[in-house]
Amino acid sequence: MKKFGDRLRSFLIWLIALPVFLYGCVLVWLGSFFLKGRGLENLIKAGCRTVLWVCGIRVRTSGGENLVPGRQYVVMMNHVNFFDPLVFQAAFPGSARGVEEESHFRWPVYGGTIRRIGMFPISRTSTQRAVESLRRAAVWVHNRPNFSFAVLPEGTRTRDGKLGPFKRGGFLLAIETGLDILPLVQAGAYPIARKGSLLVRPGRVVITIEPAVSTAGYTKENAGDLIERVRRVFLDRLGA
Repeated sequence: MKKFGDRLRSFLIWLIALPVFLYGCVLVWLGSFFLKGRGLENLIKAGCRTVLWVCGIRVRTSGGENLVPGRQYVVMMNHVNFFDPLVFQAAFPGSARGVEEESHFRWPVYGGTIRRIGMFPISRTSTQRAVESLRRAAVWVHNRPNFSFAVLPEGTRTRDGKLGPFKRGGFLLAIETGLDILPLVQAGAYPIARKGSLLVRPGRVVITIEPAVSTAGYTKENAGDLIERVRRVFLDRLGA
């Protein structure tokens, strides 16, 4: 009976949230032609928070004192479920863009929206195309000092709720740009939605903004040490 109740509730959430999500995408896409700077960022964040609210997902953020206003970062958050891009925008106080699976750019409505606001397509199957995307991202970061760059370092959603291995790409980007890495550790998202399932369960996601990790002194040769240092921040916060 509980499983039936979960499925019925999830169906109702999708029934309401999907049109709200699509409407929000169209609104952001249209708004991008008229709004710039903080106005557009507020619209994006409001749209993300609205979809999360409709789904019964509440986001609580702590550690804001670790973020220096006006400073650029490579912001890294653990990858749990398909709500992560919305959770990130709702939780991160600043402006940020990042990479997203290239197939998402072919989705109706959503694909055009993320392309319009400046997200970068990245390949999961071609290392060469992925590296090229990160090179373009590095140039983009240099030219837009008011924006940070968002990375989900695991590259794919967790299957068991545990933190997965981190890929090198985002760390090489941070080293190349000289930007500090700002860890955003999310907890509580795994019971809400899981990879391989369309079930959505209302719940609370807690985001902790950890102190930034400096990339000074790191090169591509010792990037592994930086990866382990940052990953330890996530593991310690998650109690793993």
